[in-house]
Amino acid sequence: MIASSAGPGLTRGEFGRPWPRTVRRWPTYNLFRRREEPDLVCAVPNDFPVPAFVTGEAWTYAGSIEAPSEAPPGFSAEIAERGAETSGFHLFHQLPAAAPREPLPREGWRAAG
Repeated sequence: MIASSAGPGLTRGEFGRPWPRTVRRWPTYNLFRRREEPDLVCAVPNDFPVPAFVTGEAWTYAGSIEAPSEAPPGFSAEIAERGAETSGFHLFHQLPAAAPREPLPREGWRAAG
């Protein structure tokens, strides 16, 4: 048996074992911030060339992201991956960090009606 279907979306190789899954690694992204618009950030995978428009005086290096937990608010890993595949970079607006919310006071609140 060379290949057979083993259910929806599953393919089995020789001897009935599932094909190994491809292990995806998290790429390191270098971040560049636009000087005049600091919320505009360009993320470039570490192994991609830096786009020509970023190399001018208008942009500055702003660090790197080595893990999903380090990503700034507004950065989407899935969208960044797609952008890198098509254009070699990902532009995004960095959102303000969410401040911890204080619990609402119980007194003073009543149901409308």
